[in-house]
Amino acid sequence: MQAFQGLVAPWARSSSAWAGLRNARSLEGALLTGQRISACCTVNRFRKQGHEHRSSRFGSGAAFGSTLASLLCAGLAGRSSQKAGKVNFRACSSQSVARCETILKPDSHKRTYSYLKLDNGLQAIIGSDKESDKAGAALVVNVGMCHERKDLPGLAHFLEHMLFTGTKKYPSEGEYSEFINQNGGMSNAYTACYFTNYYFDVKPEMLEQALDRFARFFSEPLLTRDCTEREINAVDSEFQGGITEPWWRFIGIINQSANPEHPFHVAVGNNKVLLEEPKARGIDLYEEMTKLYHESYSANGMSLCVFGKESIAELEAMVKDKFDSVPNKGVTMPIGDTVSDKPPFLQEEWNRLLLQNPVKDIKQLSFSWVIPYQSPLWRTKPRKYIDYLLGHEGAGSLIAVLKEQGLISQSYPSGGAWLEGAFSLYSMNFDLTDKGLDNLDLIGQHLFAYLGMIQSSPPQKWIHDELTNLSEQRFKFEEDSQPIVLCPNIAESLFKGIDPSQVLAGPSLLYEYDPGAISALASHLSLDRVRVSFQAKCLADRCTDKDTSYESPMAFEEIGSERLKLWSDALSSSSAAASMGMQLPKANPFIAEDLSVKALPAGGSPKVPMSLPVANLSPVAAIYHRQDDVFKQPKAQVTFKIYTPFPGESPQNWVYAELWCLAVQEGLLEYAYDAQTAGLSYNLSLNEGAITLSLGGFNDKLPVLLNAVTEKMRTMVEIPEVLFSIVADSYGINIKNQACRSQPYMQCSMRFNELTTKGIAFPAHRKCEIFKSLKRESLNDMASKLFANTHVEILSNGNLLPEEVQALASALVNGLQLKAPLSVLPERAEATLPQGLTLWSLPNTDEDSPNHAVFLRHQLPDSVETDVLLSLLSAVLSSKFFDQLRTQQQLGYIVAMQNGRSNKFCYFLAVVQTEFPPAYARGQINQFLDEQFKFLDSELQAEEFETCRQGVLSELRVKPKNLGEEMARFSGPFSSRTYDFDRRDRSIAFIDSPECSLDALRKFVREKVRTAPAICSQCNKVLAKEDKSLPSGAVISDDSKSLARQWVSHAETVADFAQSAEWVPLNSKV
Repeated sequence: MQAFQGLVAPWARSSSAWAGLRNARSLEGALLTGQRISACCTVNRFRKQGHEHRSSRFGSGAAFGSTLASLLCAGLAGRSSQKAGKVNFRACSSQSVARCETILKPDSHKRTYSYLKLDNGLQAIIGSDKESDKAGAALVVNVGMCHERKDLPGLAHFLEHMLFTGTKKYPSEGEYSEFINQNGGMSNAYTACYFTNYYFDVKPEMLEQALDRFARFFSEPLLTRDCTEREINAVDSEFQGGITEPWWRFIGIINQSANPEHPFHVAVGNNKVLLEEPKARGIDLYEEMTKLYHESYSANGMSLCVFGKESIAELEAMVKDKFDSVPNKGVTMPIGDTVSDKPPFLQEEWNRLLLQNPVKDIKQLSFSWVIPYQSPLWRTKPRKYIDYLLGHEGAGSLIAVLKEQGLISQSYPSGGAWLEGAFSLYSMNFDLTDKGLDNLDLIGQHLFAYLGMIQSSPPQKWIHDELTNLSEQRFKFEEDSQPIVLCPNIAESLFKGIDPSQVLAGPSLLYEYDPGAISALASHLSLDRVRVSFQAKCLADRCTDKDTSYESPMAFEEIGSERLKLWSDALSSSSAAASMGMQLPKANPFIAEDLSVKALPAGGSPKVPMSLPVANLSPVAAIYHRQDDVFKQPKAQVTFKIYTPFPGESPQNWVYAELWCLAVQEGLLEYAYDAQTAGLSYNLSLNEGAITLSLGGFNDKLPVLLNAVTEKMRTMVEIPEVLFSIVADSYGINIKNQACRSQPYMQCSMRFNELTTKGIAFPAHRKCEIFKSLKRESLNDMASKLFANTHVEILSNGNLLPEEVQALASALVNGLQLKAPLSVLPERAEATLPQGLTLWSLPNTDEDSPNHAVFLRHQLPDSVETDVLLSLLSAVLSSKFFDQLRTQQQLGYIVAMQNGRSNKFCYFLAVVQTEFPPAYARGQINQFLDEQFKFLDSELQAEEFETCRQGVLSELRVKPKNLGEEMARFSGPFSSRTYDFDRRDRSIAFIDSPECSLDALRKFVREKVRTAPAICSQCNKVLAKEDKSLPSGAVISDDSKSLARQWVSHAETVADFAQSAEWVPLNSKV
């Protein structure tokens, strides 16, 4: 039940507040590095549907092939080896209605799939893989926000929460979550406008027991009345967590704009609308919630996906056994045109200019249209054709021309995602530069001129054919993903009406060419149907109204006759686009041709990357490569770490290097766009003091892409003014928002990193100070400064021979003209915390945030044994912590306990973001730890310990499902320069040994954890708003005697600590 950053899942309930970290079961990748956390089921694909590949260019570069967002991203037709052919439906048993055994799948999927429909109408996709190391399931029910009473907004989301409060067979509230967590899994759910998605994963041996618990959500939930007020408070915490986020403020205005006579509305819910107002009106919200469940949750509206290691027959029997009891109430929930005969938005209300004054520093212009519901058009996908044209970034594109004029920093088309069901949305979004703020009319003129070109000429068959070929290629070689990713998406695809035989390919496959549908959709993108949205801080004086959901400053105005005339002339002119330098895309030269898989070396490939010779490749000092023998795809990934002293010499140099990396990427955009469209990706960034260049995708064209990138890196001696304005504008906004508008728990992490690391990063607030006086000329001749003296290390995996990796290394050296090697690497180090417990309290930098945060870290020196034992401790305690502090005490939405690891230390972590006084939250954390450490020392039963041990072991044994996941596992020891690629195997050996016992864990907690140095980072809100009142009888405990020291300053504390701390250096040898 997530409410952060405009994420995919609008409202998601999680057994751990960090459940969005699917591929990293600990918080180490986020809490220790300051990465943003989400608890929803997927990532940001909903906001930028047309441009999911963008993340590979601007993201971490660690995992190219199978991001969570690009799941099932393409289709395949016509290949004899995987042709779907005629769908084979036949009788399955007396208990089931239909089966389908032929389901189109990518080459990488080892699972056997089948489709099953039970007598009660429930549909299921079954995935069987006898070698599976993770099982999972997801169920989508066709009930969402738009099916609740419109005068009780948030009721469907509240119902989603209540299903987790126990069932008749398993009445204990925390039992389901604890079972899943202790057995190596996670669970979550989210409520959308027209459906709700529930899902989990678990170690394969426990699938049947997990399904037994899960299925009873839908046949015998307790829906306990006593939980009502507490779960409403949990819903309210989610609402409060998103109150300053731009996405949720947009949602609030969409909700306000809806036609009152249409069922559509968007509502997360909060205390006001679910508790206070219903009470005042004499409405029993609990009764309304149970009514919604009993009248609408019906088996014939449910779509299920289950993955396990059992055979198809066994899994089908399992599904039948667990889900046959779900009642079929014969309910048909309306979708598409059947929702209402009224329009979802009145044209006179929609066709206006919306102004917004955001909390964060955002400058965006969007054009949005309400279009017919698109899901039934899954075979032809006319929106994909329009997306390709409007989202193209190559030469002559709308985006490229606007960037050349310095008006925008980026642009992307998007849809309505989880808002859709009665209609769809189509938006074209422009992130503005300062110059763009003053040229809205010109941007609109270019957009409508481009639309006029699309509308005045028939669709181009060759463009559709190219998109079809690319999607076939992508689908054939689409990388597999974990069940927690795939199951929710497959269940949702089945719910949306995609044929069971095409449920994997259908979300993106182009099956048929329908030029009429493309032209019809293009015609909807007209002036009389558009909403123009403009948000920027400079609009504060004009935003005199507030939206009814989030009270964000906004105003509606007429678009204006002069503006409409300008745009209308552009739209109606068939030559306007050409006169502005715009044209349709040309054929893509980067489509892979050689898709062969390389022969493996005699004896096969080692399990971990092996060192390759580097003679005559100086300053390349190390190459680690693993030729793929598992996924067998024509893809590869290569990361070049170029260590250079320049960035770490000062925060100014660091900012220069970061901006230079962005400028290189922006300068290559027109060239590289086709490469990314064809399945290649690259990322250039400053990562832990090293210039890091990562390439990935079809290996056939990687050398071509590498040569282009290195040439741009070497020859960009001076940054063109327009290009500089684009990247500087975007960079400045990002670091300012990070410094001033991060969530409180994120501020705790950023401050901790600032305190305890050297040479790894500089804090955002220091970057902001430097950026204010930065000049374009400061970036002149950066290549010579960065690459005068370097040390290069390379990590690669995939479909490359050793000599091909060496050839890429040579191409890098020659392309950048690298010569002089370093004699020692720049210093990187982490600090040991002082003994005892330190409290570090600082004010919240987001003046509008209603939350405090308390973040406790226990620090221990890193070792395999310590890491494993902390994982076990987390398995025992994390679900209990969540249940007590979030579910029972309702301290806040973000509540988590986990273990993590940095380069030199292991950590045991506890975090609460709360509207209660921070001292109270701190006291509750301390009380929990005191009680649970005593419980563990004397009362924890061997059976529970063994369950947790097996759960952690199962997690460690999970194999990568694609090259990206494999590369991510190798990247940690590569970046930290331990090259400890087999650490996971040693962790498995330890946890599977007699040394890892209940007695060993107890001794470890007594002698190591409880005596470890710890720091409690506290972020105190500055908003003039009363804290929540303490629960009846609660008091704030005095913990002053337990504190070894208290810090209340920022810069002074960091400076003093840097002088006194014991620093543990990272490997700097060459």
